[in-house]
Amino acid sequence: MKITNKRISAALLACVALTTFSGVHAAFDEHLDNYQLDTKVVKGDRSKDQFGNTVTEQSYYRTGGDVKVITRDEIEKRHYSDLTEAIKRIPGVTFQNPGYRGGEYGFQFFNNGISINGDTRVIVLVDGRRVDNATSTRISDESGRGSKSTGVNLDQVTNINAVDKIEVIKGPGASAYGSDATGGVINIITRKGTEANQGTIDLSTGSWKKHEYNLTYSGSAGNDNSLHYFVGLNRVKSDDTKYRDGHTGEVGTLGGARFDERGANVRIDKDFSDTQRLTISINHKQGKDGYPISTPNLQYWNTKDWHRIIFSADVGALDENGMLIDDSTTWGNATNPGYHNLFALDGLAYNSYSKFKNNDVDVKYTFDRQSDMESFVRFYSQHHKYSSTDTYSWHLPLPEEKTIQDKFKEDFPTGVKDQSLLDDWISKNLAPFPGDSKAALEEWVEKTGGKAAAPTSYRNEKTRGMQVQVGRSIGKHDLLANVTYDKAFNDAVSKRHGKVQKTVTKRTSLYGYVQDKIHVNDNFDITPTLRFVKYGNYIVNGVKSQGGASHVITPALNLQYSFGDHNTVYAGWTKVVRPLRSGDYTSTYGEFKTPLQDEKGNVYTIGYQKELNKKTVVGLNYSLTDMSNAIASFPIRVGNEFESTAVNAKQKKTAFNVTVDHKINKYWSVGAAYSHLKDKWGVKPGYVIKPEWGYNDSGDINTGINKLRPANHYTLNVNYDAGKVSSGLLVNYYTGSNIEAFTSKRFVILDWNLNYDVNKDLTTYVAVTNLTNEAYETTSNSNYGPGSSAMPARQAMIGAKYKF
Repeated sequence: MKITNKRISAALLACVALTTFSGVHAAFDEHLDNYQLDTKVVKGDRSKDQFGNTVTEQSYYRTGGDVKVITRDEIEKRHYSDLTEAIKRIPGVTFQNPGYRGGEYGFQFFNNGISINGDTRVIVLVDGRRVDNATSTRISDESGRGSKSTGVNLDQVTNINAVDKIEVIKGPGASAYGSDATGGVINIITRKGTEANQGTIDLSTGSWKKHEYNLTYSGSAGNDNSLHYFVGLNRVKSDDTKYRDGHTGEVGTLGGARFDERGANVRIDKDFSDTQRLTISINHKQGKDGYPISTPNLQYWNTKDWHRIIFSADVGALDENGMLIDDSTTWGNATNPGYHNLFALDGLAYNSYSKFKNNDVDVKYTFDRQSDMESFVRFYSQHHKYSSTDTYSWHLPLPEEKTIQDKFKEDFPTGVKDQSLLDDWISKNLAPFPGDSKAALEEWVEKTGGKAAAPTSYRNEKTRGMQVQVGRSIGKHDLLANVTYDKAFNDAVSKRHGKVQKTVTKRTSLYGYVQDKIHVNDNFDITPTLRFVKYGNYIVNGVKSQGGASHVITPALNLQYSFGDHNTVYAGWTKVVRPLRSGDYTSTYGEFKTPLQDEKGNVYTIGYQKELNKKTVVGLNYSLTDMSNAIASFPIRVGNEFESTAVNAKQKKTAFNVTVDHKINKYWSVGAAYSHLKDKWGVKPGYVIKPEWGYNDSGDINTGINKLRPANHYTLNVNYDAGKVSSGLLVNYYTGSNIEAFTSKRFVILDWNLNYDVNKDLTTYVAVTNLTNEAYETTSNSNYGPGSSAMPARQAMIGAKYKF
C-alpha cells in the first residue's frame, strides 16, 4: 500500500488527539535519568563540578567562564528541529537569519549567521574538532569583505537526532580551541551507542505541509558489551513557509521557500580498556533549499506599486515632459520603497535554490585517559559540496548592445504622460506582478529563457587533517598539549552570462596549544595557555598569493575560585588573532589600495555564580572585547564616489549577562536571563561615510553599528515535568531595535511544547513555534529596508515517538 503524506498526517493527528489531550489526567511520577560519561556514570543530566560548571565528556577543555549546556533530554522534550532552534534560548546568542533555509554562497546576509555576545567570530566544533574550511568564502567573500564569520551554517553541520549535548562557551573560557574564537565556541557532542539495544521512530507533521521523519538505533555488542554503535536517519521537508508582515500585520506566503533535507549518522566506539578506545564517526547531510532572497513588503504588494518599483529600478525616472532621464534607475528601499519585492521573481517564477551535500569522516584512537583528559590520535576528512541557481529577468530579452532604456526611447521618442499608456508598455516589456496570474508568470519565464536547468555556481570544499593530543596529570597539574595539521581545498566554478570561471584555492594550517590547569587547592584553579598557529600562503590556481602566510603565538590565562557555600568567581583573558580569509585580500581602501591586516586584540571576562539555596542559582557575567585591529565594512568615500569598503578599525565591545534558575517544586522549574551588548568603534581620521547610509542618521559609525541588532535580550524558560506529562514554554523578548533597520523596536517570541507518555514506549507531542504569530526579523539590510527578512509565522507540529 502506498503511504502518502496525507495518511501520515491523519494518523498522527488521530494519535495525538486521542492520547495527548485525553491523557493529561494520568498519574504523575518523577524520575531521574542517567547518562554515561565515558568511564563513569553521573546521576542526573546536569552534573556539576566544585565550581558549578556542568560536566560533559569534553568539559576538561574548559577553563571556567560563562558556559551553557543543552542536553539530549532537553532536545527530545522540546522537539528542536535543528541546532539553531536549540541554541537560540541561550542569553547572549543571536542568529542573523534571512527567514528561509536556502542561501547564496559568498553572501553573508543571505545565510544563517550566529553571534555570541554580539561577536560573529565564533568557532563551531563537532566532538572538539573544528568544522570550518580555511579556504572557504561561503559567507565572507562577495558580500563579506571584512566579514568576521567563520563561514559555517550551523544547521548544515550535522543532524539534530545525532546530537547528545551542545556546549556554548562564551569568550575565553575555551581558549584551547583557537586564538580566533573571539566570541566563543559551540561544541556539538554526538551520541554514543547505549548499553542496551534500543531504537526510536519519531514522525511529525504540521503547518505548511512540513513533515519530519527520524529513525535511530543504538546498542552494544560483544561478550563484554565493549562495542557500541549508534545509527541515525532523518528527513525534513516543507512547502513554502508563511510570514507575518511587520508593515501591515498581514500573513503572507514566502514563495520559493520550500526545502527538502535529509541526513544519516553512524558512530562506532570500541572500548579496549577503561582508557583506550577507537571511535569512528560518519556524518552525511544534504538538502535542496529554496532561495527566495527576501520576504515581500505587503504594503506595496499590488500591481500599481509593482509597476512603479520595477520601472524605477530597471528603466529609470521621467521628467515633467515624460522623457526618460539618463542614468536615473533607483535601487534600494530608501529611494524606491518596496524595492526588494522585485526579488519575488526569484522564488515564485524562477524557483531559485541552493543545494548542499556534506560527507564527514572522523577516526579517533584514544590511547590514554588521566583525570578525564584524553590522549588521542585523530584523522578526519570533510567533503562539502555547494551549488545554487539565481536566475531572473526584469525585462524581455533584447538584441545585443541594446538596453531597455533604448527600447523605451524608441517607443516614446517624444515622451509619455498618459499613465495608461505607460502601464501598458510596462505590462508588455517588464516582468508581470507575481501576485496576479500564475499563468502570466509562467509565460514570462518561458519568454525570458525558462528556469535554470542546472546550477549557476558550484563550490567543492575539502578538508583533510590529523590531530594529536596528550594529557597528563602530574601532581596538581593537568597538562594538555594538542597539535593539528589541516589542509584545506576549495574548487569554485561560476557560470554567468555564458562565461565559466574556475578558481582552485589551497591552504595549510598548523594549530597547537599547551594548557596547564593548576589545581592550587580544592577551591582554586589557575589555567595558563599558550597557543601557536601557522597559516600557509593561499595558493590560487597554482600560484602562491602575496598575502596569507603568518604565524603567531598567543597567550591566555583563566582562573576560577570557589568561596565555598556554592559561591564561585571566575575571570579570564586571552589575546586573539583572527587571520584574514581569502576574500579579505581583495578588500582595499582608497587610491593607495591599503591591504587589510589580521584582526588582533584582547578579550576579558569576569563572572560570579551563587547557589542561593538548593533550588536557586544566580549567575553574572561581564565581558570586554578590545580589538586594536578589527575589520568592519562601511560605505566610505573613495574619490568622488562612495564604496562599501572594509577597513581596519578599533573596536570595544561590552556584554553583560545575568541568569537566574529556580526549581519551584518537584514539577515546576523556571529560568530567566537578561543580556545587553554594545559596540564602540574608532576608525582612522579622514573617512567620510555616505550620508544616506541606512542606519547612520547621526553620521557616526557607532550609532550605525548598534542599530544592526537588538541591544537587549530577555529570556524566560518555564518547564513542567510530572512523569507522563511534560511541557515547556520559552519566551524570547528583544528590545532596543531601531525602526530604520527593523519593523519594530521590540518583539516577543513564544515557543511551546507539550508531551504525553502514553506508555513506556510511546510518546505523543505538540510543538508550536512563534505561538503568538509575531512579525519580527533577526537581520536587516539597508538596501532592502526593514522587514525584508521576516521570520516564519506561527508553526504547529504534532508527532509521535515510539521506542522499540
